[in-house]
Amino acid sequence: MRRLLVVWLLLAGTATAHEVQVNTAGATATVVTLRYADAQPFAFEAYELYPAGSETPAQVGRTDVAGRVVFIADTPGEWRLKAWSDDGHGVDRQISAISGELAVTPPVAETPRTALWLGGLGAIFGLFGLWQLYLGRKKR
Repeated sequence: MRRLLVVWLLLAGTATAHEVQVNTAGATATVVTLRYADAQPFAFEAYELYPAGSETPAQVGRTDVAGRVVFIADTPGEWRLKAWSDDGHGVDRQISAISGELAVTPPVAETPRTALWLGGLGAIFGLFGLWQLYLGRKKR
């Protein structure tokens, strides 16, 4: 029983491994940098870039060695970037393009890691407690 709890606690440390961070910079050519939660580049992974209101991607390809997608926005409005890897990591993000260039967007407010850890541990201990209640009733 304790071994199972220790294994669950050790696996909780890998929960942030599926996070992808996004950073954009506006210029004539727009560079979108994708990184894993541990700051490693989202390198050589597939992506699709859709202009506003289109179901057909304007650009498809793979990120470069630094995890970058480079494009020139030829129409203003919302662009959609979808990037993914074979092991389940990915992002689907809206990017605002104004006059053929990206506008600098404020960072998205993220949930603090401490809150995520506490929530995950709370869920693990809650499920463990319910399981113990079930086993206790079964023995009676």
